[in-house]
Amino acid sequence: MILFDNAGYERFFNPLCCKNKRIYYECILRLIEKSKSVPLLYETDARDCLIWYLRNCAYALEEEELTENAEEKVSNKKSETENAGAILAYFRRCGWIAEREIGRNGDNIATVLPYCRKLIDAIERIFRRDTSGILTNHIFAVYDILHSAFDSDHGRAVRPYSNILVPLSDHVWDLKNELLALKDSIRSIMCMVIRMTEMNSFGRFLMKDEMMHLFFNDYFFLKRDGLLPGYIAEIERMLRRIADTEVYGNMVKEYRNLKQTEEGQAKETVDAQLSEIQNFIGYEYAKEMDYIDKKINGYYNLYSTRILMVLGNHMNMQSCLNDLLLTLKELGREEKQGAILALSESFRLQSCKYVGRKSIERRKKRKPNRKSGAIVTGRLSEEEKAKLTGELLHEYPDRYGVGQAAAYFGRLLGDRDEIRVVKENIAGREDAMMAAAGMIYSGAEDFPYEVEFLDGTMETEAATLSNIRIRRKK
Repeated sequence: MILFDNAGYERFFNPLCCKNKRIYYECILRLIEKSKSVPLLYETDARDCLIWYLRNCAYALEEEELTENAEEKVSNKKSETENAGAILAYFRRCGWIAEREIGRNGDNIATVLPYCRKLIDAIERIFRRDTSGILTNHIFAVYDILHSAFDSDHGRAVRPYSNILVPLSDHVWDLKNELLALKDSIRSIMCMVIRMTEMNSFGRFLMKDEMMHLFFNDYFFLKRDGLLPGYIAEIERMLRRIADTEVYGNMVKEYRNLKQTEEGQAKETVDAQLSEIQNFIGYEYAKEMDYIDKKINGYYNLYSTRILMVLGNHMNMQSCLNDLLLTLKELGREEKQGAILALSESFRLQSCKYVGRKSIERRKKRKPNRKSGAIVTGRLSEEEKAKLTGELLHEYPDRYGVGQAAAYFGRLLGDRDEIRVVKENIAGREDAMMAAAGMIYSGAEDFPYEVEFLDGTMETEAATLSNIRIRRKK
């Protein structure tokens, strides 16, 4: 193993086990973040980053010898520049930063080594419990990897054991570990709730919603969103079908070549790994989720019971009420009435009503309206009414009266005694309205034409009309 066989990693964990471990941890975190924003991290940039951190550090830097040389040490008596240089040299000795190498600009390179990155990232994920999206990410990753196994043109299909089965097993085991960590979180919540003795603690715990954000954020997403059960069902279906694909045979061949084993042993190993994955997805996943459901329900019951006990001065009021009711049940009629009267006298209820601000406010006086609000009651004389009526009739004559309709049909018939009104005669809305007026005035004495209705109707641009024949009256 490279950690034990390589002498350069003998001090790999030393920065996490010394006096200033908190400061060294914060320093390497800032170097990792800095390296993500630049293509290549030079020693000058790394030193400036550490100097800025040491100037604003909230922790006191204790005096500590970093190497066997007594002069190489960190101390509050030294400047931030000297301490930053000593810390960089210490990280390089412990295998956290690569050895000195001159870059293009002539400065030494201070690259954070991959092993250190993975170690710090694992510590962050494990101890900070920043698990937002981890469960769902594992499920999506398993689905994507399995889906690539059924695509012969996908790059993973070239080396199916290394690129499909191995990462598939890793994600499944990580998912199992996250579910176990979630169960441990529920246990820690229960212990936290039991230790609470003041109502203020419950209020802060409830208002911050810590149980949701710190522990159950990803779990509630799994339970509420209807998308993930569909992914789980599709993963189970693909696991059942993968043994019938060409990728399965290539997995066995690749494992046989990698491990230099017999074909039967290689097939047995691949089958065992696939069977373990299928067993977890099809059985253990649902079992773990049900167990977590029960634990969360128990947590909520504990939370409510604990609140009642805190409100009741560490007394379980529910059990006290049960004992009281059982005692009253065993008493006689007279004794029971006396006990109930004694209980009623121990409680005094009073009705209180609060006076609102609007009830005691002094109303503002209205300004008097000095303008007259009289209503004009003038009337029109009979002559004025007749004059106005005549003007209206003269200005807006009846466009479709008897005289107008008779003149229209006179122009339409000409010298003929009768005519059948067809579609060609109805050119627009005006003609359609005149035809309707002729139908209305057909029986009038002062209308010189009569209308005969024929079978059917005719469609015009203006309206749908009955087929009619117009003739002069004899």
